[in-house]
Amino acid sequence: MKTQGVCLTSVCCSTLILACLIVFRPAYGAFVHKNYVVRYDRGWDILCDPYVVKTNDWIFKLFRQKGEISHKDYPEFLRIFKRLNPHVHDIDRIRPGQHILIPLKKVTRGALPEQSSGVVTIPFIADSRMFEALERHSSPYRVQKGDSISILIAKEFEGYGTKAYENGMKLFRVMNPKIKNLNRIYVGQMIRIPDPKIQKQPWYPSLFEQTTQHGKTADIKPSVTAGQKTPIPSMAKDTEKQIESPLSEVAWALDAKFFNKGVYYFPRLGWEDVKIDLSRSPFMKLSDGTRVFFPMNGDNQASEIKMAKSFWKDVHIVTTGPGDSVEQIFDAVLGCFKNKVLTNRLSISDHGVKIEVLGMWIMEQPDPSEEKKRYLCITLIDDQKERTPTSIIRYLDQKGIAIKEVLKGKISAGRESKASRYKRAPEVIHVLDTSNHKMFVSNFLGAMGYRYRPNETISFEYAGITIEAASNIATHDSGTSFLIDFGEFYGDAVQAIKKSGRNIIQIKDSDTLDAISARLLAAMDASFTENPSFLAAKRSAGHNTTLTIPGFLIDDTKTPETLLAMVPLHEGVVEFLANKGINIMRVKLNDDGIDKTPF
Repeated sequence: MKTQGVCLTSVCCSTLILACLIVFRPAYGAFVHKNYVVRYDRGWDILCDPYVVKTNDWIFKLFRQKGEISHKDYPEFLRIFKRLNPHVHDIDRIRPGQHILIPLKKVTRGALPEQSSGVVTIPFIADSRMFEALERHSSPYRVQKGDSISILIAKEFEGYGTKAYENGMKLFRVMNPKIKNLNRIYVGQMIRIPDPKIQKQPWYPSLFEQTTQHGKTADIKPSVTAGQKTPIPSMAKDTEKQIESPLSEVAWALDAKFFNKGVYYFPRLGWEDVKIDLSRSPFMKLSDGTRVFFPMNGDNQASEIKMAKSFWKDVHIVTTGPGDSVEQIFDAVLGCFKNKVLTNRLSISDHGVKIEVLGMWIMEQPDPSEEKKRYLCITLIDDQKERTPTSIIRYLDQKGIAIKEVLKGKISAGRESKASRYKRAPEVIHVLDTSNHKMFVSNFLGAMGYRYRPNETISFEYAGITIEAASNIATHDSGTSFLIDFGEFYGDAVQAIKKSGRNIIQIKDSDTLDAISARLLAAMDASFTENPSFLAAKRSAGHNTTLTIPGFLIDDTKTPETLLAMVPLHEGVVEFLANKGINIMRVKLNDDGIDKTPF
């Protein structure tokens, strides 16, 4: 039987593009400076190794050898690999010379230099065991007057000019990456000296597997800087492509591939191939294989599309007119997926943070390769300023919700400003110790700009006599002050103190942190909102994401707007709040002394 063929005028050239974009450096083993690629996937920046497939490469062994993701969760690794390498149709049949991206590690935004450019240069990629091994086979040393690196290494590694000396210098460079110039060290500087016994380790030869250039062994330099970095979008490439029509916007929103150029052929045994002119009947292909055809200008290729239905299991036909709006087209297309389109509301909870997502259309993402359900939330917006911040988009993407916002009437689907993409949150986080009530109160008052003086002597009238006692005093430069009693006063003492004109609050061992916080804020005469809600985007709540955070939003004239969070916050939420100018305090959650909050 004649195999199915595709002849398109527009051919995907991802392999060629990848080869042009990546600046390669010679691979001298595990510890050479090298350029790595950063790609966006499902809310994460993925650090990738650009790799050229070699003859006799065994794919399973190759993947197992590389990176944290494959070691921790191999099925997830395979899913990420497929999404980052759409040109690889069958991972069991990779070809020598083929360019691929091997996902190594999930990294947070801004964790690596030049990460936002899409290309980073780092000394090596190794697992924690290799770092530990190198540390075990080295010792700290404080530089003395008259020392030089060559002398120090020669003493340990068989003298100048020997092979052991050369390897010792290489090891020194690996163990001391901050020393860029080996001829410049300073008295008192702390360095690490490699132990020559490391040479007896069975894994030692692999450290210096060297490539050759024209028959000669290449030299390892102490520092290899990145060459010209060609920016690679941190977001998925589909978000940056030029949108040609409303149908393309629909395809982008549905994470589908759109075909509107060339001719698609369907073979018929003993008959002429049936062909569909994609300029007359474009179609989109969803990740689960569903296809939607769009016969244009009333041109109904009924017989041809009928043939397509016989080849493909799930085929839909949507007729659109030239005057149809983007909203009408979305309604027509999503009407094909009635069983997958939900209401316009989706709610989740993340460690106590309540997230409510409202969109014009919310549907299950049709991807059978995903073990967990994912959702697409599609909304039409009127202005770029109405877009959801990137920090929240990434956060929700990690939680299985993809936010897709289409700008009405303009060719701009998925586009975001450089300012929103690369903006970083300032460091405005204060951690409050909750090991006991007194420590929490002290930390909280300090973060709010108050001076806290425990066990200060005070005096007040009681039963006609002047009493002196020890109490805890909180004062502010504005003149606000109050006393804090942790159960030291008995009888009518508290009432007597209040009658003397001093404000005092009482805190019991059984009080919750919420109750203590509310009591302190009231004593400060601060304006606050309990369990505040935040709209993610600058638009009405009707089609927006709302985050409700257990805690207190403090709007006090004495201090900047501050959030006291009583639950862990994801780094994306922290970045979102910080970019709104909100200072953040959080309680330290103690479980056997371990703080399990993610920031």
